[in-house]
Amino acid sequence: MAGSGRVEYTRLEQGQEGVVGRNAQSSDQDQSARAAEYSELEFGEEEDVRYYEEFSMYEPRSSKAQHIWKRKRFSLIHICAVAVGCLGLYAAASLLWGAIASTRSESDSVPARDGKAEPQNPIVAPDGRSRKKLLTYDNVNNVGSLVETKSLDWIAHPTDASIDGLYRELRGNMFTILKADNDTWEQPLASLDDVAKASQGLYSPFVPLGWSVSADWEYLLFNVHLERVWRHSVRGTYFVYNIHEHTMIPLTSDGNDRVQRVEWAPTGHRLLFVRDNNLFVNDMMHEIQVTEDGSNSVFNGLADWVYEEEVLGSGASSWWAPDGKALAFLRLDDTPVPTFEYQLYHPDNSSQSYPTDIRLHYPKAGAANPRVGLYVYEPSFDVGPPTSRASDNADTAFHVHEVLLDGGFAPEDTVVTNVAWMTETHSKLLVHVMNRVQDHVKAFVASTDPAQPKAKLAREHSTTGEGGDGAWIEIMQAPMFVPSRAVDSLTADAYVDIVERDGRAHLALFSPIDAREPLKWLTEGDFDVVSGTVSVGRHGALVSFASTQVSSTEFHVYQIDLAHGDAARALSPRPAGSSSSKRINAARSGTYSASFSPGGTLYVLNYRGPELPWQAVYSSSDQSLERVLNDNTNAAHALNEYDLPRVEFLQIPTDDGQAMNAMATYPPGFDPDARARYGVLFRVYGGPNSQLVSRAFSLDWHSALVSQADVPDMPWIVVTADGRGTGYRGRAWRSAVNKHLGVLEPDDQAAAARFFQHKPFVNPRRIAVWGWSYGGYATARCVERHPDIFRVGMAVAPVTDWRFYDSVYTERYMKTPHDNPDGYSASVVTNTTAFANARFLVQHGTGDDNVHLQNTLALVYRLQAANVPGFEMATYTDSDHSIYTYGVRPALYARMTNFLFRSFHELENKEFDFWRHHNPNTKA
Repeated sequence: MAGSGRVEYTRLEQGQEGVVGRNAQSSDQDQSARAAEYSELEFGEEEDVRYYEEFSMYEPRSSKAQHIWKRKRFSLIHICAVAVGCLGLYAAASLLWGAIASTRSESDSVPARDGKAEPQNPIVAPDGRSRKKLLTYDNVNNVGSLVETKSLDWIAHPTDASIDGLYRELRGNMFTILKADNDTWEQPLASLDDVAKASQGLYSPFVPLGWSVSADWEYLLFNVHLERVWRHSVRGTYFVYNIHEHTMIPLTSDGNDRVQRVEWAPTGHRLLFVRDNNLFVNDMMHEIQVTEDGSNSVFNGLADWVYEEEVLGSGASSWWAPDGKALAFLRLDDTPVPTFEYQLYHPDNSSQSYPTDIRLHYPKAGAANPRVGLYVYEPSFDVGPPTSRASDNADTAFHVHEVLLDGGFAPEDTVVTNVAWMTETHSKLLVHVMNRVQDHVKAFVASTDPAQPKAKLAREHSTTGEGGDGAWIEIMQAPMFVPSRAVDSLTADAYVDIVERDGRAHLALFSPIDAREPLKWLTEGDFDVVSGTVSVGRHGALVSFASTQVSSTEFHVYQIDLAHGDAARALSPRPAGSSSSKRINAARSGTYSASFSPGGTLYVLNYRGPELPWQAVYSSSDQSLERVLNDNTNAAHALNEYDLPRVEFLQIPTDDGQAMNAMATYPPGFDPDARARYGVLFRVYGGPNSQLVSRAFSLDWHSALVSQADVPDMPWIVVTADGRGTGYRGRAWRSAVNKHLGVLEPDDQAAAARFFQHKPFVNPRRIAVWGWSYGGYATARCVERHPDIFRVGMAVAPVTDWRFYDSVYTERYMKTPHDNPDGYSASVVTNTTAFANARFLVQHGTGDDNVHLQNTLALVYRLQAANVPGFEMATYTDSDHSIYTYGVRPALYARMTNFLFRSFHELENKEFDFWRHHNPNTKA
C-alpha cells in the first residue's frame, strides 16, 4: 500500500533529487506529465460528469410539499408587502454598490495579462455573494493546471568537482548542460536534428520520452517507448547516441523492447540494465550478462512486486559503486511465494475475445516471503567478445559473489531494507536487514573482497526487549557516506543515518563505519527528520535535510556544514525582502522542499503552500544569489478571477484528550452565523505513518465540491483529520495502532465529526466520509463502528480484511496472523448491521494488483447476504489501484458527487424509502 509521499514514477536514468518522497528517487522530468495521470485526486471533465448533472435537477428537501404549505399561508397582501420591501432593499444596495465601485482606489488592482487592471480583493455583490467565478467539476483540473511546477535535473561535472550547480535541459533544439548560477555557462551536447538523423532506420517514429547523459558526457540515452508494469516499474525501449561520432545504436541487440531498468555508472559511460529479470552491464564496446537465472520467479537487480511496493519504494535493486567499477544487487527468489491471479478484459479490443490472465507472486499476510540474497560484481571489459557472460571469465575474481550476513535472521525471516556503498571506490557496503515483522533491525558492514564473504554485524535494535513497545521500526532512506578527508575532526570514514531517538527520527553521524553508537547526533528535539529528504554533497561535508521543527504539518529545509561545525542552518523560509519577486517576498510560513546540486552548494527551494507555490535557485554560501524559476505570478492573476475555497488549519481533541492535526475547507461565501446549514465530508486516509494534513497548496475535487452551487440547499465543508497512527507526531502517537488496525482510526474520525457536529453552522445529520486505499478501509470502519455519525460512506479500492493484503505491509503493523489472530479477526469489516441505516458506495478497479478486488467482493458478499439495501458498487474494467485506465477517473468522482447528494436527499425524504425491504405481515 503506497505510503504517504511516495512518488508514482521512478527516475529511469542517473541522478537523484534531494527532497522528494520516502525514497530518494525522483520522477523523470520528461515523465512528469504522464505520471500525473495516476494522481488519486485528479478529477476529469467531459461527458462523465453527467452523473452529477442529472442529479442537479433534483429539488432537495421535499420542496414540493413545502411549496404547497407556503401557498396556503401566504396571501396576496403578504406577497405584495414582501415584493415592495425587496425592491426597496435592492435600490438601496445598488446605490451603495455603485458608490463602492466608484471609490475603489487604483492600489486595489494589479495589472492583468492583457494590460487591464483586475481586482485583487473579492467583488462582493449586494446579496453578499461574490461575483467572481466558482470552481466547478468541469474546470477544477484546468484551473489547477495554471499553477506550474518547475525543477532542475542536476548533473555532475565529469572532470572538475569544483564546478557545481550544473543541470541538463532540452533548450530549444539542443540537448544542453547549463549552470544554475551562471547564465553564460553552457555546454551543448547534441541537436534534435543530429539525433533524428542518426536514428533513421532504427525506430519509427523516433520520439524520445526521456533522455539522460553519461557521467563523462560522451553518450546520450533515449527511451522511446514505456509501458507501466507496477507502481514504479516500467518496461521500455532504449537507444544510445554517441555525441562525438553522431551515431545511434540500440541499448542491447537482443530484446531491446523488454528493458526493465537502466542506470548510468557514476563515472565514465558504463551502463547497467535489466532484461527478462537478468542483470547486464555495458561499456559501449562489450555487453556482459551478469546473471543467468532470471525468470518469472527470480529477480536480479530488479525488485519483485512486494519489494517494489513496500520495501524499496522503487523498481531498482542494484547499485553502482561510487567509482563505477563494481555494483551490488539483490537476487529475489519468489519461488516459495504464492501467486495471485486476475484478468484483464480489454473491452476496447474487438479482436481479443478472451481475457488475459495475470499471475503475480504476491505474499499475503502469513504467506511465504521472497528469499533475498545480496551479491556484488566487478565487471572486467578488457578481454572477450562483444557479448559474453560473467561466468565465462576464467578469472573467478570477476564472477558474481554472494555477501553472507554473519549473525543475520533466518532466510525466511529476512527483509533487506537498505544497501549503501560506504567508500569512494568499491570496497565496502552497509546493509540494513529487518526480521519479517520489522521490529528488529541489524546493520552489517560487508567487504566486496571475495576472500571475505561474511559481513560483520555492526549494530542492532529491537523494540521487543526490555523497555520496548513491541511496535514496528520504520524503514528509512539509505545511509549517506562521509569520507574522513571531508571533515578535519574525523579520524575515520563516516556516514549519516536516520535513527530514532526518544521516539523521534533524527540524524546521527557514525564513525567508523562499523561503530555501534553514533559519534554525534546532528539533530535533536521534539521533531522528525523527514526520510527521503537527506542528501550529502559529493564533497562529503554538506548535509541537507527537511524536518518538522517548525510544525508537524509543514516541512522546512536545513543544511549542516560538517567541516565548520554541526549546527543546522535554516534555508527556509527566505528572509523578508530578499527576493526580486513580490510573490516570493510575500510567502513566509508554509511547507517547503528542496533539491540540491551534486556538491550541495546550490539548491532549488520549492515553496509548496498554503499560498501559490514557487521555485527559485539559491546558494548555500552566497546569500545574494537568486534565480527565480517560477513564481506563478500569471497563475495568481488568473486565479484572482475565482472565488476560491478557504482552508483553516486547526487541532481537534481525540476522545482521550490528545490533539489531532486537522484542516477544514470552507466554501466561498461561507457564513459562520448560519444555523445547521453545512454538511461535512470527512476525507480520510489514516494509514500508519501517513499524513494528509499539510500546508501544501491544492485544488482538486474537494475544492469543486465545496464551491458547487447546483444544490444550494446542501453546501459542504470538507474536513481532514490525521488521527492516531499517522506520521510526524512521534513514536507514541504513531505506534498507538500497533496490532489493532481499524480501531483508533475510525474512532478518531468520529471524535472529529462530533467536534464539528457541535458547530452551530453544521447540520449534525449530514456527516459523510470517504477515502481511497487505506482510506477506503478507514471509511468502511467509520460506517461500521459509528453509523450514528457517518450516515454516508464512500470507499475506493479498500482493504476489508488484512489477511488479504501483502505480508510486508500488513505484518509490519499487525504481526503475523498466527501471532495475532484476535487482532486480525477484529479488524475485518463484518458488522453488516451497522450499514443497514447508512448509504455506502464502494468502487474498485478489476485490475488492481495492489489491493485486490477480493477485498471489495468479500464485503459486498456480506452486505448482500444480510440483505443490506443501502449500498452501491461500481467496478472499473482493467483499472489498477489508481483507477485511470480508459479515462474512467472522471466517472469515479462524478459517481461520488452524485451519490453524496442523492444519498442525503433520500435519507431526508421518506418518499425515497420505497426500496427498503419491509415484511408486509409485520405490524409497524
